[in-house]
Amino acid sequence: MNPTKRIAIILTVIFLIPALFFSVYEISSLNKDEEMIEDIYQKQLEAILFSVNQYSDDAVNSWVSKIELGNNIKENKNSSALHNLLMLNSSIHLAFIVDTLNEKSNIHIFSLDSTQTDSLYSSIQESLQQNTLTLQQLIKYKKSGFRKTEVIKHNLKHVEYFQMLTFVIEGPQHLQIAGLLINPQIFIEDIVGPRLQTVSKDQFILSVFNKSSNTPIYSTQINDTVSVNTSVLAKDLWIFPDYSLGIRRKGTSLKQLVRERTNTNLTLLIGLDVVLIVALLLAFRSVKREVQLAQNKSDFVSNVSHEIRTPLALISMFAETLEMGRAKSEEKKQEYYTIINKEAHRLSGIVNKILNFSQTEAGKKTLHIETVLLNQEISEVLKTYDFHLKNKGFEYSFHQSADLYVKADKEALIEIIINLIDNAIKYSAEKKRIEISLETQENAGLIYIRDHGVGIRKADQNHIFDKFYRVSSGDLAKSQGTGLGLSLVKQLIEKQNGKISVTSAVGQGSTFIVHFPLAR
Repeated sequence: MNPTKRIAIILTVIFLIPALFFSVYEISSLNKDEEMIEDIYQKQLEAILFSVNQYSDDAVNSWVSKIELGNNIKENKNSSALHNLLMLNSSIHLAFIVDTLNEKSNIHIFSLDSTQTDSLYSSIQESLQQNTLTLQQLIKYKKSGFRKTEVIKHNLKHVEYFQMLTFVIEGPQHLQIAGLLINPQIFIEDIVGPRLQTVSKDQFILSVFNKSSNTPIYSTQINDTVSVNTSVLAKDLWIFPDYSLGIRRKGTSLKQLVRERTNTNLTLLIGLDVVLIVALLLAFRSVKREVQLAQNKSDFVSNVSHEIRTPLALISMFAETLEMGRAKSEEKKQEYYTIINKEAHRLSGIVNKILNFSQTEAGKKTLHIETVLLNQEISEVLKTYDFHLKNKGFEYSFHQSADLYVKADKEALIEIIINLIDNAIKYSAEKKRIEISLETQENAGLIYIRDHGVGIRKADQNHIFDKFYRVSSGDLAKSQGTGLGLSLVKQLIEKQNGKISVTSAVGQGSTFIVHFPLAR
């Protein structure tokens, strides 16, 4: 397994897989967590409703206590106490006390409107008779030391929506049935309303609904028209079972709140996973580049060693032959001198290329940008290289356009052209032809250097300008080299504000396109 794949597997096992497992676990736990949050929130709402119900129940019990207290003193004082109770509480329409549950029981009615009392005796008597079982149960509670209030149905006309609240009190001699006829709407507005406003603050909307109409008769929010079904939670009002007390969040509902929280957590988890994946990809890319660079450096040392060893071996061999006088004729001596000279030049070229690359890489190579006539400089290079090209069996052509002036360093330009021509020579096998042409395009002067050699695979075209890179497969891999030529070319071009690109197809040759800024 190559080092790059090994690193990818290690990064995936150490970082990515645990993170993905954790994300899957957290996502599966989100629903449980949100259900738990919803349950906690629901219990908080129930506690608020319990508090409001307890408050309204305490208010009614305080009324009952006053009635019971007044009932055990003289009659005129009793009437005065009940009169004050009615005066201070507009929701109480009337109060009554019944001695017994018999048909001839004596009913005492207390109301601010004395004209209505006579007409109410029979209706109250009839209502009590219809709820005898309920009242008997209230008496049992009272005898057991527990006082309870109960709403019963009544037959009073014109006040059908009023609630008849009954309870048992201690009389001067025995237990008595007592009751209050209450206007629920006024009671809710006067007694319950202020408490709702205090509890709700700016976080909740508390509403009281009439079950028959399903619309709010009171709400802490102005112009509230929301039905009881929309409330997050609704409970019966203890003292008035026909009415419901509802609570919901201000702004968003509980379900929306939970959904938003779930979506936020999900987005954060996915976002963190994406960031982690991108970070791992960047880390892998960086490590891969370093591994590739290390491999390329290793190949470079190997290739350079081979490149240098060959001419050194030839120089050493033929020098030794001449030194020992083994050359039979002057012709042979001349041949050996030529080989030594050729290999020395070759060795010098390798060393110069490495030195140039090193200087350029370190930023020590100084360029002198000036106006250069491309036609003239390329013609000079070809004139110098004419013998070398023909000796290698190459044909070449140079298609000139009108005089083309660019901004470039003359020596660097010559080095670039020579490197690209050497590259074309090295990788051309059967069809030995090189075509050079010039072109003007927008603000750049273009040099096209085309060969008809082995071509470059698409996968390698993005890397051939990298330091120390050499194609590891195919016909290109058969040629020896340092892997510095095209990297040096690219660095020199970019230092002159130019750029280089390549178009190639395997078996059809390659075209290198060099861009230089036009000289104005």
